[in-house]
Amino acid sequence: MTITFSQEEMHYIALAEDLTGAPIMDCLEMEDRVTFIVERGKLGKAIGKEARNIKRLEKLLKKEVKFVEYDEDLKQFVINLFKPYKLEEVVVMEGDDGPVVNVTAAQEDKGKAIGKNGRNINILREIADRHYDVAQLKVL
Repeated sequence: MTITFSQEEMHYIALAEDLTGAPIMDCLEMEDRVTFIVERGKLGKAIGKEARNIKRLEKLLKKEVKFVEYDEDLKQFVINLFKPYKLEEVVVMEGDDGPVVNVTAAQEDKGKAIGKNGRNINILREIADRHYDVAQLKVL
């Protein structure tokens, strides 16, 4: 899948890279959240000491900001997508239309992982599809 950015998302990437000094691979704006995908090993730099960079970006963008660390392994990438929620199991299977991922979240985090009206899971599905052509991502 080819990733295309809106004009606004390109602006967000430039702003985040300037502010954090971390290389941004992807940016997805959905509803009132901007999710940035950073290169592997650059998450700490992106977040900043005491989450300073997140706070500054949230103030500038007037939106919730989340950073996710990229990984070449789909299973690890999905685990990273779901942080800080506790996951009990991540199963990746090959489906007819691409990978199918089933995530078993800890009972106390299941509702938060899905989000109100499916908000969180919809954002995570979009990101997983953009990077791995994931056909299906379910929280069990």
